[in-house]
Amino acid sequence: MVAQAPPAWQPWRIGLFFAAYFAAAGVLAPYFPLYLEYRGLTAAQIGIVMAVAQGMRIFGPTVWGWLADHTTERVRILQFTSVAAALCFLPVLFPGGFGYLLLTMFAVHFFLTGPIPIAEAMTATQLRGDPRAATRYGRLRVWGSISFVAVVVSTGVLLDWAGVALQPWLVLAFLAATEAAGQLVRDAPHAPHAAAGVSVRALLAEPRVRWFFLSVLLMIFAHGALYTYLSLHLAALGYSKSAIGIFWVLGVIVEIGFFFVQGRVFARFDPFTLLAGSFALAALRFALIAEVAQFVALLVVAQVLHAATFAVHHSASILTIQRWFHGRATACGQALYVSIGYGVGGTAGSLLAAWLWSALGPSAAFLSSSVAALLGWLAVRRAREYDTAQRARESVV
Repeated sequence: MVAQAPPAWQPWRIGLFFAAYFAAAGVLAPYFPLYLEYRGLTAAQIGIVMAVAQGMRIFGPTVWGWLADHTTERVRILQFTSVAAALCFLPVLFPGGFGYLLLTMFAVHFFLTGPIPIAEAMTATQLRGDPRAATRYGRLRVWGSISFVAVVVSTGVLLDWAGVALQPWLVLAFLAATEAAGQLVRDAPHAPHAAAGVSVRALLAEPRVRWFFLSVLLMIFAHGALYTYLSLHLAALGYSKSAIGIFWVLGVIVEIGFFFVQGRVFARFDPFTLLAGSFALAALRFALIAEVAQFVALLVVAQVLHAATFAVHHSASILTIQRWFHGRATACGQALYVSIGYGVGGTAGSLLAAWLWSALGPSAAFLSSSVAALLGWLAVRRAREYDTAQRARESVV
């Protein structure tokens, strides 16, 4: 009997999955805090529920990444977690208070932490060694950004017209679309034995890797207030739901532009230079949101800086991890990025923002983000110093 060849890698399938997943995020991230407020939760309770999304990322991606690397069943795990997330969201449609919603979102986000690190690992496997990896990764990742923009804008208009009670039904619809897109995903051919010499534990013992992951933690920590409270902050300043959606989208539009041209940017600047720049601009962005968000022109500047604080940082981080973690360590590398950054950093950032918001007000919450970004700038500089020294030693050997 002739062995059946593995299904061919088809980038559009991963692109479509990114589009569906981030469409669901476009309904969930900007508007779920408003829905929770509609359900009667306090600002502190909203902060805790939203922090669950980050908290599940502490260990969820590690679980799914480990399973993916050790079973090589990446597609099946991606499909299973997509289905489970949609099913677990169903209880949100029914009455319940803070504890009920908190437990529901624990289950939802545990499964939502699985698909993206696995999809990123599949992409990294395919693009490793490709001289045009930055360009091709950007062209794939932009699918998610474009769908996010379209959904955020349309959802803001729809909720202004129909009311915020519609929001969870929209989330469920897009989670079902993510599930459907997951059924189309195919993996890149990969050889497990190729990674025999790659030790995740040994990599984590390297100072450059530890400082890099600390910088990732601090960047996502800095975004904790943004992802949890930007919509509430702007609503309190008098912006409509449609306007809030537009400001969310503005950041993603410039993100899309960067993804299209990032190949040329990465050809000119090394990832660590771009990472350092993203942290400096993040400190400026969150200070603007803290102090002058009531001025439309300055809020526009702050949101345009999303191209640096997310798109530049994300792509430079993914390409750095791709260089260090490969073979059967690929999914673990991506999972560590999510767990340390979005899990530990995002959870801590969201919880601190919730406390500062309640105790001192919105300005304090966003200024803490600016401080975290400055600390991240110092951490990434240390990572670069150690990486330069390590590569010099490797070149001698």
